[in-house]
Amino acid sequence: MATSKAGTSLSPVVIFLLGAASATALLLFFLTSSARPELVNGVQRRGEVPAGSASVRCSTPRANATVGAEQHAGATASPANETGAGGDGEAEFARMLRRAAMEDRTVIMTSVNEAWAAPGSLLDSFLESFRVGENVSHFVKHIVVVAMDDGAFRRCQAVHPHCHLLRPEKEGLDLSGAKSYMTKDYLDLVWSKLKLQQRILELGYNLLFTDVDVAWFRNPLVHITMAADITTSSDFYFGNPDDLGNFPNTGFIYFKATPRNARAMAYWHAARRRFPENHDQFVFNEIKRELAGKLGVRIRFIDAADVSGFCQLGRDLNRVATVHMTCCIGLENKLFDLKRVIADWKRYMAHPLWERRTGKIGWTFEGGRCIH
Repeated sequence: MATSKAGTSLSPVVIFLLGAASATALLLFFLTSSARPELVNGVQRRGEVPAGSASVRCSTPRANATVGAEQHAGATASPANETGAGGDGEAEFARMLRRAAMEDRTVIMTSVNEAWAAPGSLLDSFLESFRVGENVSHFVKHIVVVAMDDGAFRRCQAVHPHCHLLRPEKEGLDLSGAKSYMTKDYLDLVWSKLKLQQRILELGYNLLFTDVDVAWFRNPLVHITMAADITTSSDFYFGNPDDLGNFPNTGFIYFKATPRNARAMAYWHAARRRFPENHDQFVFNEIKRELAGKLGVRIRFIDAADVSGFCQLGRDLNRVATVHMTCCIGLENKLFDLKRVIADWKRYMAHPLWERRTGKIGWTFEGGRCIH
């Protein structure tokens, strides 16, 4: 009887628990029936966005960080060294800049035609200087080589990862040969790169342009100040970096990515009409005060003892960062002396550090045609 009484007294409790369990099961049924399928069937697959989401489908980021640009352009990127002048050339050029840029969005640019890019010519010596220079080899991956013709483009593809084919502004113009200084073809060659430089600035990249007849031995960026809009090398430097009386050499010139500099580049290009028989450097020298006065551009000049050239050659090899084959006319002469400058540098580096620091090891100028 005692057992029977206990069972009778527990019946309401059991009934209550059974009722609560039924209600819970019913609630779970309604919740799961309205839930998103991907949450019921398992973990959401990587890279998918649920239907109805405002986000786009994601992809695993690639090492070259070009996915965003490809989605925007609606195309698949071609290899980094195959940028032509086709319909997708603009989009691929932008992707190339992303791949080549330094962390601070600085891009180094040089330009070549077929004669300058040929095996054993200026491009090979230019790239060699980075290999034998002092802690400058890493800059090579930040260089965009602009080819002025198909032959230069093919040669660039064989030796360098970032190549861009720039068609001349005038249809049918052949820029592949060793252009004689100040001929019409030479002028078209040197002017054709300015609009591309302007485009680089408009895309938000700082630009360091270097001629291909420049030997890089040390880091020249330490001589560039962010206080200036434009920092240029000097054919003739008179001691004050802010003096517009210095003579610029635009074969080594740095532009900050600012709207002011983009306007300055456009102004520079337009000024060619006022000086139709002259090259870009001559025109820049003529309008430098206009750039400073009308556009507010601050121009700073680098000491020729640091970023040097044959016009005013730096004699201290413990100080020289680059050497430009300036005041030297003709491809053969430039190449001849560029190779000898590199040979002198190798000889200098072969000495022990203590001996180099004495400052007694200098240029030999053995057999030079322009160096003096």
